[in-house]
Amino acid sequence: MSETILTPQQISMAESAEPSEVLFAIHKRVVDTEKLMIEYRTLAQNMMVDMEMLKERIKKLERKDATDTI
Repeated sequence: MSETILTPQQISMAESAEPSEVLFAIHKRVVDTEKLMIEYRTLAQNMMVDMEMLKERIKKLERKDATDTI
């Protein structure tokens, strides 16, 4: 994996940009990253809920199977 955060083109643009433009670009990247992290957290929480529901369903099926074999 590449360790480059900025491409040469982005570096060139940043060198010629006004400080306020650089700050705005950084802010936008931070905001976008925060939104992405919120989406990942929500996805992880939903997956955990799904796994717990599946565990409960498996337990019910195992109990049903145990009573059916008796």
